[in-house]
Amino acid sequence: MAAWQASGTLLGALTTADVTPVIPTHAADDILICITANRVLTNTCSTPSGWTLLHGPIDVTGWRTYVFWLRAASGAETNPLCDWTATSADKYAQIHTIRGAITSGSPFAASILSADLTDTIASTGVTSSEANQLVAVVGVGSDNASASMVSVVATDPSSFTQRHFSTIPTGLDATGWFFDATRSAAGATGTVTQDFNSTMPAAGVLVAAILDPVAIDPTFTLGLLNVQPPLIGDYYRG
Repeated sequence: MAAWQASGTLLGALTTADVTPVIPTHAADDILICITANRVLTNTCSTPSGWTLLHGPIDVTGWRTYVFWLRAASGAETNPLCDWTATSADKYAQIHTIRGAITSGSPFAASILSADLTDTIASTGVTSSEANQLVAVVGVGSDNASASMVSVVATDPSSFTQRHFSTIPTGLDATGWFFDATRSAAGATGTVTQDFNSTMPAAGVLVAAILDPVAIDPTFTLGLLNVQPPLIGDYYRG
């Protein structure tokens, strides 16, 4: 079953540099999610080599966000360069990993990247496609005044578990987070609300439902094992 595995360090770069976030400890078939942001809406970020653009850019005043993903081929993937078109404004990036997702094709049953300018941050929810799917909430915000999040809630699931929350003082500061919950039945989460213990001026947030590997019905498998080949004499009957 898909589950959060690890979160890398939130890194920042000043106006004269790009940022290369560090992939946390990982293994083959882990899903790596890279979220990156810039304080200028006119800059664009190239898709890192080998990665896939999931969403972006999405803009809110003074804050542009992209999300990229990669299925790890091994436990030694190269840290991706988040290469922005101009060396202007602060840039931030962070990588989170999920283990136990489907091992081929897109691991996302549904996903959406939202942006909000007012604390609390409200993100558009997603619709899970099967029972017991992991719903991940991954964000990067434009300030580090908050030392924590009071809560992350939606209609269903009604609460989420904090897996990671960190801040960084680089430039004009930033915050990164990862929360998740399991939706017991397929359906819509509703709007996902992220409440901080201090004002978050702007943020980009990914909400995603993660696909588990296809389950094999053990009764079907046992049935196949119990099929007996025809006796040689059967070919001569009739």
